[in-house]
Amino acid sequence: MADRSKVKVPKVTPVDLTRLPVKFPKIEIDRTKCTVPFWCKKCLQACPQVVFQVYCKQLLKLKESDPREPGVYEVLPVRRDKCNMCNRCVEICPENAIAVTLQEG
Repeated sequence: MADRSKVKVPKVTPVDLTRLPVKFPKIEIDRTKCTVPFWCKKCLQACPQVVFQVYCKQLLKLKESDPREPGVYEVLPVRRDKCNMCNRCVEICPENAIAVTLQEG
């Protein structure tokens, strides 16, 4: 019979599956090029995952915001976790204002 004190058993550390690293795409929008998103809205229409939404930046009390005025509204990638990097938004943007890359680290 073998001596149990001489047998080396490797130590196994359990893997916590709830804390696996999740990498979302990095979506950058150049606000100097995309100034009036309500005129275009092509990225909103082209995205199959509905990642983008248009938000009003300048809310004034008792005054209606003009969607044709530059800088009042902006496109935001609010559902970045749903992006599958199909790049339809990048291809269809007439101003080349959108860049989608895989985030490092």
